[in-house]
Amino acid sequence: MTPVETLLAKLPDAKKNGDGWSARCPAHEDGRASLSIAEGDDGRALVKCHAGCRADAICAAVGLSVLDLMPTADTLAIPGKHSRNGKPSTSTYQAAKAAIAALERKYGKRSALWTYHDAQGDPIGVIVRWDKADGKEIRPVARHGDRWIIGGMPEPRPLYHLPDVVDADRVFVCEGEKATDAARAIGLTATTSAHGSQSPNKTDWSPLAGKDVVILPDNDEAGEEYADAVTAILAKLKPAPVAKVVELPELPEKGDIHDWLEARDAHDPGELWATIEKLSDEAPVVPFQRRTPTVERFRAFPTDALPEPIRGLVVGGAKSIGCDATMIALPLITGLASAIGATRRIRLKKGWCEPAVLWTSIVAESGSHKTPAQELALRPLRQLQAFRLEEYPQLEDQYLRNMLLYDTDVRAWKSKGRSKGEAPPEKPNEPSVPRYLVNDVTLEALAEQLSKNPRGLLCDCDELAGWLGSFDQYRGGKGADVSKWLSMHRAEPLLIDRKTGPVKNLFIKHAAVSVTGGIQPTTLRRALGNKHFENGLAARMLLAAPPKNRKVWNTACVDENVTRQVEKIYARLLALSFGTDDNDSPAPVDLPLTIEGQRVWVDFYDVHAQLQYEATGNYASALAKIEAVAARLALIVHFSRWAADDPSLESPDVVDAASMSSGVTMAQWFTYEARRVYAVLSETDEDRDQRRLIEWIERRGGSVTAREVQQGHRQYSTAEEANAALDQLVKAGAGQWTPTPAGQPGQPTRHFVLSAASTVYGNP
Repeated sequence: MTPVETLLAKLPDAKKNGDGWSARCPAHEDGRASLSIAEGDDGRALVKCHAGCRADAICAAVGLSVLDLMPTADTLAIPGKHSRNGKPSTSTYQAAKAAIAALERKYGKRSALWTYHDAQGDPIGVIVRWDKADGKEIRPVARHGDRWIIGGMPEPRPLYHLPDVVDADRVFVCEGEKATDAARAIGLTATTSAHGSQSPNKTDWSPLAGKDVVILPDNDEAGEEYADAVTAILAKLKPAPVAKVVELPELPEKGDIHDWLEARDAHDPGELWATIEKLSDEAPVVPFQRRTPTVERFRAFPTDALPEPIRGLVVGGAKSIGCDATMIALPLITGLASAIGATRRIRLKKGWCEPAVLWTSIVAESGSHKTPAQELALRPLRQLQAFRLEEYPQLEDQYLRNMLLYDTDVRAWKSKGRSKGEAPPEKPNEPSVPRYLVNDVTLEALAEQLSKNPRGLLCDCDELAGWLGSFDQYRGGKGADVSKWLSMHRAEPLLIDRKTGPVKNLFIKHAAVSVTGGIQPTTLRRALGNKHFENGLAARMLLAAPPKNRKVWNTACVDENVTRQVEKIYARLLALSFGTDDNDSPAPVDLPLTIEGQRVWVDFYDVHAQLQYEATGNYASALAKIEAVAARLALIVHFSRWAADDPSLESPDVVDAASMSSGVTMAQWFTYEARRVYAVLSETDEDRDQRRLIEWIERRGGSVTAREVQQGHRQYSTAEEANAALDQLVKAGAGQWTPTPAGQPGQPTRHFVLSAASTVYGNP
């Protein structure tokens, strides 16, 4: 029943009167039907006693509460049935109703339904909820063009009750539709983002620009996080709203405004409205002050965690090229991971093994030495690959000669041998060259190579944008490619069905593919978008944004002895072969931890788990994957030590504490670096410009004049622009103006000096 139907059932004398109904008011001696009843646009019951009786008194007189006047459960208007512009669409209504009915056939009778509208009042989406014994089930239904489908609304999503929000001066933001409806029941103009606290960044908050916005958070940690997220979004709107956060008094733990109003059911709704309005008037305004860019300083890659001679190649190569050591370390450890491939895993406990698979990327602008650094790191692997490929022409010539002999033998066998019962001649095997590196990242081509090289491959991308852009390019963007790549990150089975080729089904039991390459920050931001954060691909990428070093000529070269030793390590790792499982099929060899190694792992796991628990959003997802990265890095260090004949290695068959400590140290660095790079990806244009100016000033020693900025920083063409930019840094707390002591005529009168506590880093 709708709220109006519920109320009319309590008023047997009610009669139809125009667009509404009239009845005798049950809250007083009424002899002339002074109570008017109508249905609001959103389905709520509107009551007015012309004798002055309050809504709570009217409800109490018939055994109802004020909240019963609001649409809940299945009482909300089905989308398309009511339209603010007066043009309901029968076909749209039927399509939406059919989608909702399909969900009810699967989940049963719904518990609640909430409708979202665009600014014109036309329905655009529905949130349907089921309350079950084991928790709640929520499914969205949305309009996509002329169709209604079971799925989320197109992004950016509208605010709940958007038409009312557009017309209001003050808007209350609640967490979830149920709480929003409760606030609206007492006359507040309230809204929320679709799916409440789950995805505020996917909602269009621009209608709140310039308004008076009051956030009413739930009384729990999630409510506090939602309030912070909404506040951060509001701070970016122009013109900025006047934002306040109001914590309702005596709100129970985990409670919201619905619980607060329910506990005060006997109060006059007008009184409750006035109480919240008064609290909102007295609450302090949230300051939207520009702060110093939140990107932290770059920390050097922990090269000491690398075993020799790996460390020697990284340090010596960085000095020779003039780049940061990170640019060599990441592709190098990824290359070593691919050389181990699927042949070995580290066993953390029964049922939990991690393979030697890494996806790494250097995030840096063009001209930052990404390419020469990656070439140095992977040179031994590329040389081994070239050597193998150079063998192929000779192998092919021998194969062709063998085939000629085979054809001769077949003719002879058909002529004489077959009649004598002789076995046919054995056909020569076609030569196959082992592959270590691939550049073609389409799934079918990759699976073809993996079927011939089941121990694993390295996807060697000079520009990682090509790899990110290859997903689903022939599949209409349906996500199938990404899911298969995620399985390769775990070295799991891979099955590819082909329409052409001699083999229709390619199956690789342990498909291990490591990936490394470079990419520019703006390209990475665009390539990842929202979808690769949501599908988990971004969380599996180990990103690093080292500073850009200024080129200075040097005569340093990498020690040739170190280079030869690293080549030896690559060669020994590539010689590793599979073990066998209980069925005598090729299978990875699983290495356990020593007792001390296990202790190092457990200590890291507990600390990292707490850090992940406290994190939110995309960063929390990245931490969930870095947890296993520590073990994978320990495995890579272990076999690098083994291949280098490290005398301190306790055993080639067990991962010791030294290897695990190295893996943990590097994983902790990736944890910090992920937070830093994610901050870069979330910057506004203004944040990025400020950060780049601060970086430029840091490279000049931390002190500049406006004229030096104008002459040396290409973004500012006039002294006025340079002065204004430096003034903004002062307001942000990134530095201050200091007078210059008197000196020669014409000397500038002041310098801008960076604060010692500046939190920005080098430059991605």
